[in-house]
Amino acid sequence: MSNFILHFFKERNRFVDHERLFSFLENFQEISIRYTEEEASEFKIEYRHDVLEIKADFILSRKSAVRNIHKINPLYLDVNFRVEIPTLTPAFSASIVLDVVDKLCKEFGFLVYNDLFEDALPFRREVIEKVFQINKQKFKDQFSYKMPDYYYYSPSKLTDCLKYVNEQYELHRFYKEQDIYVPHYYIVKDEEDKVHFTIEWTENTKTIFPPHIDYIYYRQGLETTLLPYDEVMAKIEKYTTNVPGFIEHTKVVEPKMLKRITKAIKKAKFTAVKGPLFRIELTQVIDI
Repeated sequence: MSNFILHFFKERNRFVDHERLFSFLENFQEISIRYTEEEASEFKIEYRHDVLEIKADFILSRKSAVRNIHKINPLYLDVNFRVEIPTLTPAFSASIVLDVVDKLCKEFGFLVYNDLFEDALPFRREVIEKVFQINKQKFKDQFSYKMPDYYYYSPSKLTDCLKYVNEQYELHRFYKEQDIYVPHYYIVKDEEDKVHFTIEWTENTKTIFPPHIDYIYYRQGLETTLLPYDEVMAKIEKYTTNVPGFIEHTKVVEPKMLKRITKAIKKAKFTAVKGPLFRIELTQVIDI
């Protein structure tokens, strides 16, 4: 799969203190450094965000990997260092990698260059994020046949969902003493390849409802029923509150209202969900 590449440049000189560079990058817990070849022609500095399953590589090479380098202003010199982010990375996840790039550029005075730039330029997040999305759309338009196992989801909604996933542990810590369940997303697609974010919820369990849920797998004893989230919330919203200071549309059950919620769901009739749903992974959901 294609990568979005940012090359690092400096103005008028290409000196980089590699020991200081490695030390700086190793301060990020998601980063580890290893050789990529026996002859050590490259260092691969791996960025791996386990929660969001983000992958990116910072690569230091002996030779320049910049195509058409002759087109770049001769004042700007390639330091033979680059970052590669998989092209289909969601915008929110890419922005986390770009946080590292931003700090790196400030620390070492780097400029950045991509093949879609006219020249090397100072790190400007809005420019880079826009070019990243252009590159992603271009890849999709040209190579959609290489994407049979990827499924589109609204960019703004996906950003909210990824924020929830990223903050899930902190929410768990915040609500632990109140014995409130912080569910994982269970992501499915229907027969038309439409993506749906769902959760599992056990009867009589205080829970959080993450943003942009379509369905709830509701467990009562040994039985599990698939319920439309909007219909459930229409019955119980008055017994929930917004999670304070968190993503819009994230709800939490009022602990003292749990019995009323359970009773309301037992009394209600919900629309049956038609057609099979198929489990997919978060990494298969893209925002183009």
